[in-house]
Amino acid sequence: MIKDLSVMIAGKAGDGVLFTGNVLAKLLKRHGWEIVTSRDFPSNIRGESTCYTVRASLDKIYGLSDQVDILLAFDCEAILAHLPEIAANGIVFCDGQGLTMPPPEQTRGKTFHRFSLRALAREQFGQEIFKNVIALGALSYLLDLDPSLLDGIFSEMFLKRKGEEVVRKNVQAARFGYEKAREITAEAERHPLTKKADDDRILISGNEAIGLGALAAGCRYFAAYPICPASEIWQWLVHYLPDFGGAVVQTEDELAALNMTLGASFAGARAMTSTSGPGASLMMEAFSLAGMAEIPAVIAHVQRMGPATGMPTKSQQGDVLQWIFGSHGEFPRIVLAPGTVGECFDLTVGAFNLADKYQCPVVILTELDMGQDFRTTRAFDFSRVRVDRGKLLSPEKLLGTTDFKRYELTADGISPRSLPSWKNGVHLAESLEHDEKGYRDEDPLNRRRMMEKRMHKLDQASPDLFPPQTWGCQKAEVGFIGFGSTLGAILEAMEQLRVKNVPSRFLQLRTLWPFPAPEVREFLAESRDIFVVEHNFSGELATLIKSQVSPCGELKNILNYSTRPFTPREIVEPVLRSRR
Repeated sequence: MIKDLSVMIAGKAGDGVLFTGNVLAKLLKRHGWEIVTSRDFPSNIRGESTCYTVRASLDKIYGLSDQVDILLAFDCEAILAHLPEIAANGIVFCDGQGLTMPPPEQTRGKTFHRFSLRALAREQFGQEIFKNVIALGALSYLLDLDPSLLDGIFSEMFLKRKGEEVVRKNVQAARFGYEKAREITAEAERHPLTKKADDDRILISGNEAIGLGALAAGCRYFAAYPICPASEIWQWLVHYLPDFGGAVVQTEDELAALNMTLGASFAGARAMTSTSGPGASLMMEAFSLAGMAEIPAVIAHVQRMGPATGMPTKSQQGDVLQWIFGSHGEFPRIVLAPGTVGECFDLTVGAFNLADKYQCPVVILTELDMGQDFRTTRAFDFSRVRVDRGKLLSPEKLLGTTDFKRYELTADGISPRSLPSWKNGVHLAESLEHDEKGYRDEDPLNRRRMMEKRMHKLDQASPDLFPPQTWGCQKAEVGFIGFGSTLGAILEAMEQLRVKNVPSRFLQLRTLWPFPAPEVREFLAESRDIFVVEHNFSGELATLIKSQVSPCGELKNILNYSTRPFTPREIVEPVLRSRR
């Protein structure tokens, strides 16, 4: 019985690889399987190679596996490029036109099913675009998937936007592919998948989960400039936020995006922006304004490969230190790092409460792999959402106030807050150093007091932050530390190590700043070999750990700075080498 399956769809940008992968992910999810997807696509619109991997499992999964079981290829180049990734007994479904078979050592044990997808689509439906749906129908036959579920997916996708005729043609194309596969595939070559109930789960990307979390948390103003891979957040919100009395604004650049977010927050709205690499650099001045004026703001940063424009459609974790130590001067900020799509929702809700309570900017730091790709998760429990506006005074509470001090020196460093136009709450907010009422003040003693007040705010924040999560064996010599979407590869690497009698444990950091030094120090003391797993070249997380935990023993880096996410094998092999 197949319990875990990895299917890759590959071709050229413009071939419909993304569409095919999305439909397959939905189809497998509706058969009750857990889903993780991964897109590897170029930054141009058409012509270059692209692939989409859908992994399905009967057990909970968080990342990709080490190999591909089925390759659905729309051209010969895709077959040759991805043949080394296919499992020894893998299956290749391909167009086959013009294919020169690779050497026997590369194809041994693999099954090839060839039929002219493009030609059949033209002959039967008049358009080559239907090759994708024919291929999905063929794959449905191979895996004994319910074709009626495909009918439902097409109806959901096309009925409102394109009408009944488009739905009908797609249904016909899928059935044609199903029957064509029956002709060319022996019964023994079929691999029927177990079917389970599709209960209480959703298929969602990290960016969509962030958008939904913002909506649930009461966000009513969102300003952003389009930038890959963060744009799906505001593209999702633009469909739903107006229905809840909110506004989504596409700004002329990232400078305006964060400044407008701060303006909306200052006026009382829960406000948010999103960005990636170059856009974050442009936001740094406004970022420090939020720190000085103590204005709540939530920033979702979806990391991509840099520097400069870099590789905008590839994932990385190279902007960690930028948000923790970036901008000019020192001021409190909170940096959260979700490791699952469920945490994308939960940490976004938490980010708005933290921003209001501690009157500072909060960054949700994720990456392309988590942001744009889809995963199954339990349906979100909206009854657990709580809104905490901190020390935001009501108009009623201000009525008896005669001497409102917006930046009052308080024991906890958090001052009372008022909104514009509220009687007795008028105050000045600007970027200069100021006194308790907001007026410019360059007195050395005032500077010391204001600096200490601001920096003291987060000293008591620990109970409100998201603590590290520990996975694996309580007592193990091998320990991993990581954050974000490396979680999936680390957990599966731990299982592979367990099979080899190497127990391990994993500390998943969900709050990167303020840094959880006590928990990390305890974890370091309990394991002999510590591996820090991160998707960058220089080991930014390891650098952060060393700067915040002293004394700090040896940390071993497992780094990936290629264009693809970690696979479990890339983590297992360095650990085993270190123990020889």
